[in-house]
Amino acid sequence: MRYLAIIIACLCLFLLPLQLIKKNPTSPELQTISTNACPILIQVEGIAEPLALEDYIVGVVSAEMPSSFHLEALKAQAIAARTFALKTTNYGEKPIKPTVSHQAFIPKEKQVNNERVIQAVKETESQILSYQNQLITAMFFSTSNGSTESAENYSGFEIPYLTSTESIGDSISPKFQQQQTYTLSEWNKAFGFVWSAEQLQSIVLEENETKRIQTMKTNQHKWTGREVREILKLPSTDFDISIDEELITVTTKGYGHGVGMSQYGANAMANEGKKAEDILFHYYQHTEIKNFQTLHSACLK
Repeated sequence: MRYLAIIIACLCLFLLPLQLIKKNPTSPELQTISTNACPILIQVEGIAEPLALEDYIVGVVSAEMPSSFHLEALKAQAIAARTFALKTTNYGEKPIKPTVSHQAFIPKEKQVNNERVIQAVKETESQILSYQNQLITAMFFSTSNGSTESAENYSGFEIPYLTSTESIGDSISPKFQQQQTYTLSEWNKAFGFVWSAEQLQSIVLEENETKRIQTMKTNQHKWTGREVREILKLPSTDFDISIDEELITVTTKGYGHGVGMSQYGANAMANEGKKAEDILFHYYQHTEIKNFQTLHSACLK
């Protein structure tokens, strides 16, 4: 009996770890992996010392999205910003601009009321968006005109996860509809030549399927909608032009390039009960959420 008891005890000690393994799966895809396991430093142009990745993302989300937005929208923004940062810097190897030409950024000493931003970043630590096991180009912008723009319409290059999609709720944005008025002199200066009355009356605007202007033509000239937006410093490429004697009024809808995730659209979805992943998969179709360490070769050694 004594020997039987010893054998049973040994069997219990052997089987117990197996039971624990069954009850506690440790798949890296299902758990947040701390960036301490593979630290990334981000060098922001104009800032002397590089920043830890997650500290940098707090500064980006603080700059790019109002902290009053729903937590799920803030989390979606954090994941998109982290993806954009890692792709732009090649996992910290190149510097990044602290402006909208890359991503806006607010340094720690200037951040205020950002407790919810910190929470959003912490709850999404390490998470990025991927397509075919590669970081995506996670473009985002403020306000849509009711739908997002496709990468093909914007740049001429088709990207499977940056297609046009509906974006409901953007109309509550203070930037949804705006007007800019130009005198004829201001208009001429912006375009760099003197417009005749005949040229002004010959303007033809050609829309694409997202209601944005693809081309603007006159009897002598032709521009893309993006070129006109840059020339006139318009909020978006969804614009209409009206002419009243020597005053030219341009009415726009939306704010930003229109490609990728609409920030006001994301907040509207979150207010309807959608989670961060629902928001991201709506705006970046055919993508996956992963931990960046599973893609970065330096973290897999």
